Amino acid sequence: MKPFSKCEQCGDEHHIVLLEHKKENSIVVGFIQCPSCQHKTVCSVTTPHIRSLQKRIRTIRNQYGKAKRAKKAARLIAEYEKVNAQIKILMHPLIDQENNRINQ
Repeated sequence: MKPFSKCEQCGDEHHIVLLEHKKENSIVVGFIQCPSCQHKTVCSVTTPHIRSLQKRIRTIRNQYGKAKRAKKAARLIAEYEKVNAQIKILMHPLIDQENNRINQ
């Protein structure tokens, strides 16, 4: 079952279908679009640096699943939180910028 989203513009509820738009400099913009009013909401903007951090997150998650010692698991959790915070700091202004640009 697909998750639902409610449009910020018209209030219509619809299934979430993630669309992507590739821009220059290897930037990928992920967004959802309302089928009724065509309003777009940007969900993610990734640069090569952000994608490398996301790859690091996947590696940490895999290592955590295999960790046998509590000390190593705690270190991996701390590293995960640090990298995740970096991604949020880098991505948030890009999402705001794209939301403003895409719905002008």
